[in-house]
Amino acid sequence: MPKQLPDLIIWGGTGNFKVLCELLKDQYRILGFFDNNPELPAAYRGIPNLGGQAAFESWIAQLDDTQKPAFIVSIGPGKGAVRLEIHAALKKHGLLPVTAIHRTAFVAENATIGEGSQVYAQAAVCADAVIGRACIINTRASVDHECVLADGATVGPGATLAGLVQVGANADIYTGAVVLPRVRIGAGAVVGAGAVVLKDVPDGAVVVGNPARRLR
Repeated sequence: MPKQLPDLIIWGGTGNFKVLCELLKDQYRILGFFDNNPELPAAYRGIPNLGGQAAFESWIAQLDDTQKPAFIVSIGPGKGAVRLEIHAALKKHGLLPVTAIHRTAFVAENATIGEGSQVYAQAAVCADAVIGRACIINTRASVDHECVLADGATVGPGATLAGLVQVGANADIYTGAVVLPRVRIGAGAVVGAGAVVLKDVPDGAVVVGNPARRLR
């Protein structure tokens, strides 16, 4: 008799949700997804759209503590603060946060991955790296030794953080960007696709180009 998988719900039903479905399909029985966007389809590959906030409140009210599933929030780049807010709200309802690590990702044995974070296919999280809560390390991204990512940070596909980089809360580092060693990316900052960052980026700043320059 096959082992019964633990139950899971996902909040968010767009691109990151589809990646998570592939990542988690062999580890959890995905009951469905919640999303406040009324234009999303009724299901994705057999996984039902359970509705928005009102539907969630009705659904959770019918469960006792023994029935509550695990959860993960699939909201993507540019929404780190929202991802953390929803994460905290679902946890407050008694749902269990999970951490998603793709089977092809490399995570060093002494790296730390915070709850609700996601490490996608062929990504690398190297020695003594510390990843906060509800972060996303996207496909083929590289987070080298002793990097520290605060809660809600996102590292885009193919981006590279060299050793000892610090990334502030809810910062976004987009596709193919490179951040040199010991550089600090401030909270809420944005590093544009393909940027090469040679020096610290202030909180809330947007930088682009090679070498990276500040837009605002």
